[in-house]
Amino acid sequence: MHAQASSETEYARARSRRGTERGGASAGGAILALQRTAGNAAVTAMVQRSRHEHGDGCGPTGCGGSEVVQRAKGNDWKLGSTSTELASVKANHPGDPLVDTLHHIIPKSLFQPFLALLTPAQVQQITTNLAPLAPDAFASPNTDKALKNVPANFRIGPRPEARSDDPGSGIDVNTTASGNTTPRSAQLENAYNYMAAAIAAGAVTQPDFDTQFLAPMIDACTQHGTAINIDPARATWVSDPATGKYHKP
Repeated sequence: MHAQASSETEYARARSRRGTERGGASAGGAILALQRTAGNAAVTAMVQRSRHEHGDGCGPTGCGGSEVVQRAKGNDWKLGSTSTELASVKANHPGDPLVDTLHHIIPKSLFQPFLALLTPAQVQQITTNLAPLAPDAFASPNTDKALKNVPANFRIGPRPEARSDDPGSGIDVNTTASGNTTPRSAQLENAYNYMAAAIAAGAVTQPDFDTQFLAPMIDACTQHGTAINIDPARATWVSDPATGKYHKP
């Protein structure tokens, strides 16, 4: 109940800011300023503060506790096609703890407050440009739900409680065996940075929306391909025998 109420609160607050702040400073400028001073951690902290304390990442012990993880176990965000594909992948890897749970690279809690800042025309731009690249996701007429099911934004891995590096409500990029961010995740990280800054600023400009959100999302979806293709080979993890947990390289 808290997660649902939080989403509605975020949406209402962002909608109320939209009319008065749309003409404000460029969110692209905000992200650049943040990155110059404190890096991406500042962006994450700012967007977390901009949301109600009971958000998508709240766990059973409340916010800020050791049980808090980004990816709630509820299936309300999954489309049938996503659930079916995940079940198929898990069936082909029985008992594999590294092929268990879908994690969003851009956290799913970011999409609704970001969409609340957009005009209807900008929301339509998202569908027009991404639906051909992620047709199963955009079978849903709900743009928020469609974005939460864009396959390019998935990584598969162990349960959050089995990870020593779960990012909470931050970004969760794919990495190579050498620890470098993959090209697709690098594009999604660009979109995440812009979304976080836009939510914090309460403003979206058309040029920045086009170049800093839509373009990298198109690029990431193009790199992934049109199939759902939840590929466990993309999940690279390192185990820690001392703790029995996993982390990215």
